[in-house]
Amino acid sequence: MIVGNVTDVGLLSVLPVIELLVQCYPKDVPQLIRSTLQKLVVICLSGGDDLDPSKTAVKASSAAILARILVLNTNYLAQLTSEDSLMLLLQNSGVQVKENVLLCLADIWLEKVDNMTSIQRKTVGFALSIIMMLRLPQVLDMLDQILSVCTSVILGGNNDESEGESRHESDSSIPSIEFRKRQIKLSDPIKQMSLENSVRENLQTCAALHGDSFNTAIGRMHPAAFAQTKQVLKI
Repeated sequence: MIVGNVTDVGLLSVLPVIELLVQCYPKDVPQLIRSTLQKLVVICLSGGDDLDPSKTAVKASSAAILARILVLNTNYLAQLTSEDSLMLLLQNSGVQVKENVLLCLADIWLEKVDNMTSIQRKTVGFALSIIMMLRLPQVLDMLDQILSVCTSVILGGNNDESEGESRHESDSSIPSIEFRKRQIKLSDPIKQMSLENSVRENLQTCAALHGDSFNTAIGRMHPAAFAQTKQVLKI
């Protein structure tokens, strides 16, 4: 596929199409674009985007697609990120990965969430919620950041009105193709899922997995931030 063979501007045209395909067929499409998804992982874990808005946008969009797959087809992304072929591709691309690839992606989700659309931010919130259930001690090191992002996303709600999805226009004023695209976006399963419930339940799982270490990690959170998280999650 063309990912990896076009400019950043070209990628910014292609990535939304991939994201839409994954939204519509989350169980089938990822298996058909395995090599493309591996390239998206490489894009996410490569540096060099700090001073380049186009590269930042590409990395954010790539990360959002991978987050969506983790949410809607969890086992597949877990399998993809543990494959030897991906590790070889990362190595050949000059990317040094010292820990679990999913944890590396979690770092990128935390870093790039502010560069995403509202539905992408919500998707990342769900992905980070899933990360909390990993039986890895490193999860506790990023727990405060995960809860901070998830709390912020929940409080922010969906701001899709400002992203071209306003329903104020009559259906007849929208070209048929654009109307169909809008219908597809509005049918996004992520929109119907409760991030609040997911974070609350997975936080309880995280506590059960890590015991006293979890309590220590929670104790490192700023009291005001923790109080806000408890209020938002109703715990």
